[in-house]
Amino acid sequence: MLLKKAASIVLLGLGATGCTLVGGSGQVDSGPRPPPNRTRTEPPVENSGESTRPPASPEEGEDVAGAVVATAFDAIGSPYVWGGTNANGFDCSGLIQYAYGQYGIDLPRISRDQLRRGSPVEVRVGALEPGDLLGFSAVVGGEATHVGLYVGDGRFIHSSSSGVRVSNLREPYWQQHFMAARRIVR
Repeated sequence: MLLKKAASIVLLGLGATGCTLVGGSGQVDSGPRPPPNRTRTEPPVENSGESTRPPASPEEGEDVAGAVVATAFDAIGSPYVWGGTNANGFDCSGLIQYAYGQYGIDLPRISRDQLRRGSPVEVRVGALEPGDLLGFSAVVGGEATHVGLYVGDGRFIHSSSSGVRVSNLREPYWQQHFMAARRIVR
């Protein structure tokens, strides 16, 4: 009983910080994680064998939103670390804050506060642009507990329980929990 109560307190605390330990399957992942493969040239993509890396890098004159997306892609393989805000490990809002912060855009530390910035975007894939901030709720219809960064083609990058990865908004889990979108830069 005491163990269940302690686990509930930890999960509630994670939700309060704006990031939960839930992946696309909706299951909590608490198992060991292998170290990131820093030699990988293309990021892993769920349910797809195609590359998701944007064609240009910030040095090649991309717009700010594209540069933010490229910075987030550079974090692929970084582990999930609760409260993490750098390449040693990120939580969901830490990844977003880090990627935007590299271009002088200060965002709050917590998911729900990040989702108050910028301008609202319709919550549907066709309305999204790369660089848009996406909000997800752990409970369908609930408050935001997780954020990601839209990269295009229905995909987004985020720090989940298995680390920084790319997921697809068309997966049933993400469709059901997608509840907000904000455009931080034009």
